[in-house]
Amino acid sequence: MYVRFWHEAPMAVRAPFNDLQLMKVLKEYPHEKVAHAAQAAISRHLWYLSEHLIGLSLFDGRIDTETKKNMVQNFQCPKKQDFSRRIVLSDETPISNVASFVTERTLDIFDVLTLDGKERAQLFLSKDPKTWKDDEVFITMRDRAINMKVVNDSAERAIALIERYNESITQNEDQKQPEYLGNG
Repeated sequence: MYVRFWHEAPMAVRAPFNDLQLMKVLKEYPHEKVAHAAQAAISRHLWYLSEHLIGLSLFDGRIDTETKKNMVQNFQCPKKQDFSRRIVLSDETPISNVASFVTERTLDIFDVLTLDGKERAQLFLSKDPKTWKDDEVFITMRDRAINMKVVNDSAERAIALIERYNESITQNEDQKQPEYLGNG
């Protein structure tokens, strides 16, 4: 069930929706104990479910027009007072809709994508999302968002690759230490 989400993890614009979809799939998993453990582990890696990064979903082609309209409306919602780098999910958190995570803080993503991004984004945000695909500002920001590198994911994958390689060389823990290799 995780394979699709893992393969798409490096794609920043797909990450917020994928995070929500994965949590939804886990919530519906028939073995409650396994589902709870998996949700707890995965929830520590939901970097894109933050008030800032949830805005990348505006550039995800899988997000429907109505949800994008709701996201734009939610830019009026005040910033969360208990700001953290990511949203903490609880059993009461509505995980079905990316728009529910959007606040005025989400507008900051546009300044990351381009100079004067918040102001420039208003050019397409004031229009119907059905027309965004033809808007030059939207296209520029979408292209930049699509080309964003997901550094954390790349680092985690590199570490996992190194660990697997290390395991393939030896199972002896002493031999894995730098002192054993003469590098200490």
